[in-house]
Amino acid sequence: MNLMQKQRSETENDNIRLLLNASFALSGYLLETHSEEAAILAAMRVSADLLSAEGSAFVPFNEWQQSMPALKYGKASFLQSGDWQERLSAPATRHTCRICEKKQAGSECVLLQGAVDARNVFCVSLRCEGREIGMISYFFSAPTSVSDDQHLFLAEMVRLTDLTLNNQRAHAQEVEATRLTHTSLDLKEKLLALDVKNEELLEQLEYKAILDERTRLAREIHDGLAQTLAFLKLEAARMQAYVSKGDVEAVSRTLQACYKTLSDAYLDARQAIDNLRRVPDERLGDWLELTAADFTTLTGIEVDTTNVHLYHVFSPNVKAQLIRIVQEALTNIRKHAQACVVTLSAFERDGAVILEVRDNGRGFAPEGTQPASQYGLRSMRERAESIGADFQIISTPGAGTTVRLRIPIREKASP
Repeated sequence: MNLMQKQRSETENDNIRLLLNASFALSGYLLETHSEEAAILAAMRVSADLLSAEGSAFVPFNEWQQSMPALKYGKASFLQSGDWQERLSAPATRHTCRICEKKQAGSECVLLQGAVDARNVFCVSLRCEGREIGMISYFFSAPTSVSDDQHLFLAEMVRLTDLTLNNQRAHAQEVEATRLTHTSLDLKEKLLALDVKNEELLEQLEYKAILDERTRLAREIHDGLAQTLAFLKLEAARMQAYVSKGDVEAVSRTLQACYKTLSDAYLDARQAIDNLRRVPDERLGDWLELTAADFTTLTGIEVDTTNVHLYHVFSPNVKAQLIRIVQEALTNIRKHAQACVVTLSAFERDGAVILEVRDNGRGFAPEGTQPASQYGLRSMRERAESIGADFQIISTPGAGTTVRLRIPIREKASP
């Protein structure tokens, strides 16, 4: 055997060893994978290293039951490009690769367009359950040829990957069938667990409602009682200054203002306590009449409730919000309206409940409201929005004020 023949024989032996090592490595990697993506990446890695490719990519056709992602392997710079990765995942690229018959092409290949360092590509189709699921492409900086032995290895790679994907899919189906069986057998336990979950959810909702009410009370205390105490503190400081100067008349005026403020705060506290004690278990019409009676007892102002004709049954939450809005409206009348006539109306019209609180007081211009009044108006509006009600205030200076709510209802209840 001459030297040339010996060298060729050694080269062939080296190629055979490389192919055997690659086959063993691929088999080992595929046995260790537990997902379709991992199996395809193992096939890409081993085959790209055997072909001495600069990189490889998997273009999925997404005709499998579970859509596959576009994958890449290698250190070539274009593999990290966002534009190239986007093109790799584009539907147009999938379509082009699926109908391509060359499997080996130059710069005209759709994958080699743009800022790509590679100049040639070689492609192999992957299959599963008798259909093509995607294409593995290998990139080279110059035209290259794939030997017969490498072709054989790639064919074996496709076969082993196909078997692995089939086994993984069958295993997934078996796991799902087992899960469904256990689900059927444990249905009673799951229903019991669902009841527990519902109870936990109800507890969470109740806790949230408590937190919301605490937040509202904290805000009312801040905007009501805290501001009253702050005002009284300032007035007490002013009276100390007047006393030191011997200004008895100024002290008297300030005391009168403090007395009025304390009287209002006392009435606010009484009304707040009554509101908290009352549970929304009556019909809304009855509750409105009780609230009107409480207001008359507190202020001496009669409330006309002859137009309260309401038969719709609201949920406790909606009923509570409506009564709080009415109470806030009456509080504003007591504090700011200087009214002597108050009318409370509630009736059903055109698929909705109309609720109105009207007074003949001094009225106001919306842009000129005081901060305390603005808080009351904001509170009423927020409560109305929380139950899906339309909220409206109609007022002009000297012409009284009307607070109007429109609450859509799906059906009317019989009296």
